[in-house]
Amino acid sequence: MVVLHYNFRAMTRKLIILLFLAFFFKLTLGQQLELKTGSINPVIKNDSHGDSIYKYFSMTFNGTFSIKDSLLMNSFYSNKLAVNYFHALEKIPELKKYSNTSNKAFAQLYNGYLGKFAIPVFDSSGIIITVNGINEKNAKEYEFRVLENNTKTVLPWTPVKLFCKAFWLTKIAEAGKTDEVAAYLGQFKDKFGNSLTFQVREKNKPGVIKASLSALWVSWQPRVVGVFSFTQLPELLKVFKSQWTVPGYGRNKDWSKDSILKRKHLFEANENSLIFYLDDIVSSKKIIEYNVVKGKDSSGWQTNDFDFNIVWLKNLGPGNYQLKIRYSIQRQNIETYPFTIKAAWYQTVWFKITIILLSCLLIGFVMLLFRSRRQSRRIRIQDVQKHLVQTELKSIRSQFNPHFVFNALTSIQGLITKNDAENASKYLIEFSDLMRDSLMAGNTEFVSISIEIRILENYLNLEKLRFGFNYQIIIDRLLDVNAIEIPGLLLQPIVENAIKHGIASFQEKGLLMISFQKENNDLIIRIIDNGHGFQKEKPSNGFGLQLTKERVTLLNQTLNQQQINFSISRKEENTEAIFHLINWLI
Repeated sequence: MVVLHYNFRAMTRKLIILLFLAFFFKLTLGQQLELKTGSINPVIKNDSHGDSIYKYFSMTFNGTFSIKDSLLMNSFYSNKLAVNYFHALEKIPELKKYSNTSNKAFAQLYNGYLGKFAIPVFDSSGIIITVNGINEKNAKEYEFRVLENNTKTVLPWTPVKLFCKAFWLTKIAEAGKTDEVAAYLGQFKDKFGNSLTFQVREKNKPGVIKASLSALWVSWQPRVVGVFSFTQLPELLKVFKSQWTVPGYGRNKDWSKDSILKRKHLFEANENSLIFYLDDIVSSKKIIEYNVVKGKDSSGWQTNDFDFNIVWLKNLGPGNYQLKIRYSIQRQNIETYPFTIKAAWYQTVWFKITIILLSCLLIGFVMLLFRSRRQSRRIRIQDVQKHLVQTELKSIRSQFNPHFVFNALTSIQGLITKNDAENASKYLIEFSDLMRDSLMAGNTEFVSISIEIRILENYLNLEKLRFGFNYQIIIDRLLDVNAIEIPGLLLQPIVENAIKHGIASFQEKGLLMISFQKENNDLIIRIIDNGHGFQKEKPSNGFGLQLTKERVTLLNQTLNQQQINFSISRKEENTEAIFHLINWLI
């Protein structure tokens, strides 16, 4: 038995280790190979004018526009990040490993990428491949495949089955006729470091590749190529303007070699607003995320404030900093740029200590001079306000007893009218006890739940003699009814209304339920009856109900961390009144 127990524990440990390694392996791999060839991307499928395509995608195409017996392969990939495509080959030399030499023509759009070499892809949205020159009529003549790293076949030769609207106005499939549709090969993704090559051939010419195009998933991070202070805005504007210039019209191939761009790390005290210029062009401020770290303090990762490839830090104090920058599409790759801002003479430690001491002495003297005067004035104002609120509460409480006595005498009158002398006499005896308890409860603002329940039971027993209804009082076993206090006679007007407007006419079929329930630190009191409910023109004008609402409002002004919410509603043929006493059980 001992050996079996040991083996079971050992197997459990191994299983946990294997699960952990599998989870870690999954996290490490990140983006995995995905070949989605069974459906058309909604943007490509539904966009008939190109606006959405230009909004979300960059494009590269290889091939010709009008030569018969040729194809034009087009790719759509995310335009969120561009590593200055005009000189991408200098920044990512790995792209040259995957040349598309089988194509007859290449094209480079503005801010696009020349498709002669592999297209760099930087996020998980992948790349979409379409082919002009293939439509429903000639699709059976063609097939395509996908290679990973130019060696491994991840999708064997496959017939073309999907078609979308042709984005480019080509005349390939039929001579002299504009292509209305293009073959949709699919949307493809791979993990960073891998490439995918897409090839198309004619079935009857298996040795000839009609069109091909490669994409390389590049692991990438921001790169600070220059830092500008606020006084260097003209230089920054010059650089920023030039980044949009097409090669041959003044654009440098690599701005890091320009004398204007300098990776400076030490700044004077007056250079405390810094602009960090990044080498990559972004389409949205959501792409760049940064975190400013100073010692143990950190601003936390936050989205950039601008849609441009700059990060602007304002009003920095003296000290040593680290600016951490990452792209939201590759949060695992972080650029860390250290820099230091010198302290001015008035920012030195000894000057600050002197100012702090003098300020403390001055402030202390002023505070001692005016503190007692302000405090006494505040106390007087609070006393006056509290006295006014308490006076209003006493006025409202004084109105409860006449209201209650009127309703009780009305009930006695009803019994006398019925010639029910015995019950009328019994009613008067219990009424005297009820009056004594209610008067005692009315003298204090708060009474225990047990006293409130005793008053309610006396009243309900009296009303039951007249109307014959049934009632039930439910108390949560977690409540100490003798220790917990609530405003005295808080429930009485609502119970009276429930009987008078709800269940009085139901006689023995009338049912009234009062529950006291604990919910976390709150006390919930519900009064539910199965009567017809309050008439629309009467509930808000009822004397007892109106007094209760006014009393709750005034009580909330005197309570600190506690509050009372009162609501009444109609649910499933029942009328439900709820007192929600917040933080009452702390």
